[in-house]
Formats: sequence, C-alpha cells, structure tokens
Amino acid sequence: MTDSCTLEQISGVFTDSTLFGNCGIDPGLKISVILPVRNEEENLIRALDALRLQVDGSGKPLSGSIYEVLLLANNCADRSVSIARDYQLQFPDFALHVEEITLDKSVAHIGTVRRLLMDAAYRRLTKLNKNGIIASTDSDSEVGSLWICQTLLEIENGNDVVGGRIFTKPDNSISRLYYLRDITYKHLVSRLEDLLDPVSYDPWPRHFQCFGASFAVTCSVYDLSGRLPAIPFLEDMAFHKSLIRVDAKIRLSPFVQVLTSARTEGKVDFGLSIQLKQWGEMNTCNHPMMVEQAGSVILKLKARKILREFWNHAGQDFNFPGSGIPEKVSALLGLNHDWICQQIGSAQYFGKLWENIEDKLNQEDWASAWPARNVVDVIPELKRAIAGITN
Repeated sequence: MTDSCTLEQISGVFTDSTLFGNCGIDPGLKISVILPVRNEEENLIRALDALRLQVDGSGKPLSGSIYEVLLLANNCADRSVSIARDYQLQFPDFALHVEEITLDKSVAHIGTVRRLLMDAAYRRLTKLNKNGIIASTDSDSEVGSLWICQTLLEIENGNDVVGGRIFTKPDNSISRLYYLRDITYKHLVSRLEDLLDPVSYDPWPRHFQCFGASFAVTCSVYDLSGRLPAIPFLEDMAFHKSLIRVDAKIRLSPFVQVLTSARTEGKVDFGLSIQLKQWGEMNTCNHPMMVEQAGSVILKLKARKILREFWNHAGQDFNFPGSGIPEKVSALLGLNHDWICQQIGSAQYFGKLWENIEDKLNQEDWASAWPARNVVDVIPELKRAIAGITN
C-alpha cells in the first residue's frame, strides 16, 4: 500500500489509521517492533536478518508468534522497498509487515515516521486487549540475538521502559577518540547515579542510553507519556524526557544490545552520525569536549536523592513542610526555599519536579558556579569520586 500524508494528517493528533490495517495480528503477539526505513538498501538485509534470527535464553529460535516487525519506508529513492518485499517472500514465516508512504517534504523526517509507526503498533497491540510492548530500532542497526528475549524479561520484572545498550561498529575514524571519551564520561555519571541516588528498578550494572536504535515501552506508558513527539530530530531524546516526566520505570539494561552504524553522513539534521562528524572535526582542530564537572553532578544527585526519598515517603516518615527537606535542597543547590516548596506542592510526578529544578538551575547562575570543563580532566574526577564511595 502507498499512502500520501499531508501536514494536517500528521500534526497534533495523528489521524492516519490505515497503516498496517490490513495486516493480520497473531493472538500471541507480545512485542511489535517498529523499523523506519529511508534509503537503506545497503544495511536493510542485515537489520532484518538480526530481527528474524532471535533466540530465547537457551539459544533456541524464538517463537515467531510473539513478535512482529512493522517496516515503514518513507520517500525512498533506492531499492529499500523492493528489498523488503523480496525478504517477505523469502521468509514467509517471519512476521514482517511492509508499508510504503510518501510524506510532504515539510514533515518527511524521522519524528513523523517513528510516531506513525509507534501509533500503528499501539493500535495493533491494544486490539488484543493487552498492555503489549512497542519496541524501536533503526534500519542501519543490528539487534543482538537476545534483544527480544531480554526486553521481555526486563518488562516482566515490572519495568515500563527498556533502553538497550547501543554499540557502534568498530572503525578507525578521527571521531573515535571523542566518541570513547563521551561514553566513558556518561558511563561514570551513570555509576555515580546508582551510588548516590539509586532506584530499585534500574540497578547496577546499567548504562545511559534510551535512543531510537533500541528502546521499548509498554502501551499504557506510551499513552500516558503523551506519545512520541513528531519533531525533525532527537525525537527519541524528547520521548525519553516525556517518560521521565510521568515517573515511568526505565530500565537501562546492559543485556539488551544493538550494533549500529558509525557513519558520519546521516539522514537527519542532528543525530549520532552528525555528532560523530562534529567530534571528528573537533579532534582535527584539537578542540576540547566540555562537560559538566564532577562536583556539580554530585551536588545535584545528593539533592535529587533527598527529594526522591521525601517523595516516596511523603505523609509517612516526613511532615512537610516542617521536615527540613526544602531547606536541605536549598542549601545544596542555592535555590529559593519558598520556590522549592511551591514546586513540591504542585508537581504531579517526581520526574517533572526534578525537571523543573534542573530548568531553574539553568536559569540561575549554576553554570557560572560550576563551569563546564574538559572531559579529559573530569573523567579522573569521576573515577576518584566513585572510588571514594565504593572503597
């Protein structure tokens, strides 16, 4: 089927409910995997092979009845669609459903396509009266053989969202050094989070990624979060923030793994490919990668832990406002005591409360008190802080 969507159709409320409407639904379906495609003839077969060859915990082929793949090709000018159609014929037992769509140039971007796909998956799963799972990956990525199995396990453990660990294919590009510095820094920050402000549903080991190449969300939380925003780029990061705002239980699982392309010529205005290109340029010019310093991270985490413990036990172990909680947070972050009280009293979710505090810090002179520093200096600081806590 080929559809043409206008801006009116995909802005605000998505009204196009015809996508994948004629595709059968297995009653045992648990996970609907979305796969956006645009001119990926070089990578598509590897992406589909990885999804088809899923195994269970004992290494046996995973039952094809519990998951499906919804492939939506938009505005393709290569052989992507014919490759996908041929793949369907070659592997008829693989639940691959293919649609092609032509979007208006103004909205022909990944945010639109991923949103259309996620809404289609939501409709299909909720037809079964189940709180099914919508999983996302990319057509330049290859999911690990246990990707479906481990995602199911993490959701069955009581989580609402699973972010998978995304690895880039090894390369000798000029951007590699800065990429490794970035993931090292973020890994250490994640470790500090676990030590200073732990949450039971996301224990160590964990990572820091919840991006389009590997995330999964239950239908109920997808709906609660307001659904994925149809923005031209970084739609996955915006969606992650919306999940935090509603206190979704987000598991950043190291056991859910994906291998993705390290290309520097991307199909969006900003994403991993563009970031890699920028890092390569920075390396060439010997420009430093500036990041939040360890002292700033630690103070914020200490304040967040105090607030989180209050939030989780309010009305039981604390007597707000006489608990001293606002005073403690004010002392750590330098924010107005009355403003903190107002935020605590008005927030519906803890995630939104902390987002408001972070926004307020950005508006105040926090960055002046804690200016960004070169990542090569901050990494040793983080390591020392972690060692001081764990030793």
